[in-house]
Amino acid sequence: EHLATGKKLNHASDNPANIAIVTRMHARASGMRVAIRNNEDAISMLRTAEAALQNVMNILQRMRDLAVQSANGTNSNKNRDSLNKEFQSLTEQIGYIGETTEFNDLSVFDGQNRPVTLDDIGHTVNITKHIPPSPTQHDIKISTEQEARAAIRKIEEALQNVSLHRADLGSMMNRLQFNIENLNSQSMALTDAASRIEDADMAQEMSDFLKFKLLTEVA
Repeated sequence: EHLATGKKLNHASDNPANIAIVTRMHARASGMRVAIRNNEDAISMLRTAEAALQNVMNILQRMRDLAVQSANGTNSNKNRDSLNKEFQSLTEQIGYIGETTEFNDLSVFDGQNRPVTLDDIGHTVNITKHIPPSPTQHDIKISTEQEARAAIRKIEEALQNVSLHRADLGSMMNRLQFNIENLNSQSMALTDAASRIEDADMAQEMSDFLKFKLLTEVA
């Protein structure tokens, strides 16, 4: 039977203590593999959030350019109105990104914390999904030189906030990636240890089988 299955532990009666140990090892290794998938999903969600924040940053930089252009004293009111129309459109786009960015049918920027399982024994960490910070209030305009200068200050604050949020996301992704590597190492070590306990020594088993067969034929 050992030759057929490749295992020296095929029944509970073979070695009850070792079977109990191997069962626990396999259970832990399986739990670690599930935790690895959870961590990988969390990283994918964070990457989705990071990409959205990059888009927000690009939009904010364009909004700042428009505000700087509008703050120029040589612009006419008509020119500023045209600049303000694009400015307001970009403001709405930032809000749209915050409302529609999803991962696995979950809103990425819903402001909720969802626990991610770090390992097979229930340790978790919350992923904070930030609502994209932006000067999206409707009272921010660049229709006049004064409004444009005020908008520049608000946009610079928003750019700084987005940069900080992206740094937070990057730190969390790095932590989860290191955790995945650690879980992989532990899972492989457990699997190897279980294999040493339960797997049959095929060379020895074949030798014993041939000896038994030879003795049987001689008899």
